[in-house]
Amino acid sequence: MSEKANYEPNGQGPPSYGPPGPAQPAPVVPGTQPPYHPTEPNPEIQVQAIGYPAGQQQPQNAAPQMDPPQPYVQGQPQPSQYPTAFPLHALQRTPQVVDCPACHQREMTRTEAVNGNSTHAWAAVLCCCACVGCIPYFVAYFKNVDHHCGRCGQLLATFHGSGHVVVHPQGGQVQQAPK
Repeated sequence: MSEKANYEPNGQGPPSYGPPGPAQPAPVVPGTQPPYHPTEPNPEIQVQAIGYPAGQQQPQNAAPQMDPPQPYVQGQPQPSQYPTAFPLHALQRTPQVVDCPACHQREMTRTEAVNGNSTHAWAAVLCCCACVGCIPYFVAYFKNVDHHCGRCGQLLATFHGSGHVVVHPQGGQVQQAPK
């Protein structure tokens, strides 16, 4: 049992995990470029220095050169950041992207919870049943939601607590949304 087993197939030894030996250059195949080694300078790349007067160095806090800002022209429409709009008659409690009929821009609505008939009805029911009739006036769920244009502030629609939406046109005449 003094013999050692030879585990070296075809005379090749196990992989070495020590420091790497001298690097063997990769063979160059005709018609290809030799491999690039970052430690060797590439003769094809030549660096040109920025011309400063002799003996003068580049300032340490030099700001990068930028193009001047472009002036805003009033007549040009600005591209919208929202690809699609929500119809006014389908608005609910949360802000949505709509096409404003007043300023003709696509913008996110600004919502505001306001007291309405459903708020007063819930207050009456809770006052009669549990003497807590003030709760609907403090909880947004019991209130109506007014949707205003985020750009011009025009009142667009009102979502009522009962689930229907009233669209407010610019002319002042109120239209009921279909149920």
